[in-house]
Amino acid sequence: MTDPQQSFSMEGKVVWVVDASTRLGARFARLIARAGAQVAIGAQHSWQLVQLAADLRCEGAVVLTVSLNSECRVSVEAALATIQECLGNVDVLINNSGEHEYTPLNDHIVHCTNLHMMNSEHGGSIVTIEPPPSAISEPNPCLRPNSSLIRMSRALTQSLTPHRVRVSVIAAGRGDNPRLKESRRSSSMT
Repeated sequence: MTDPQQSFSMEGKVVWVVDASTRLGARFARLIARAGAQVAIGAQHSWQLVQLAADLRCEGAVVLTVSLNSECRVSVEAALATIQECLGNVDVLINNSGEHEYTPLNDHIVHCTNLHMMNSEHGGSIVTIEPPPSAISEPNPCLRPNSSLIRMSRALTQSLTPHRVRVSVIAAGRGDNPRLKESRRSSSMT
């Protein structure tokens, strides 16, 4: 079997992974860095990112850590300004903030980043990660076509498409997929 990572390149892209201090956020940061992107990793406390940043740099990645209080617009704007100054325009936002109790698409991170992407006139991608329900064997309510996350995502897509900003949601469902189980096994070895 060929490695799907080999055909996946993010060379020359700047990717902001929000809440990279979580297991899922750290995994996304690793995969994206291995694909060649410059990675900005954010968390409420930048000390939570020290080990991840060191690991990524040892693998040759360009990494920037930013402190971020996603509930405070000033903090989000400051993080974006730092990323732009140090790495350039954000091409992709991995909005992993859904692991917390606030609504992932109804926050300052998405709003400020989409304004940043629109103002830069180069477009980009916003990917919101919706964590699985507490019991992975249960269906994820966010996968329902009428869920608030899906509806909000569709509305953002309609308003941002003319500005070349794509909006996607990744919502985990049941964990009985053999490929998913194999992926978990291989990721636990890295």
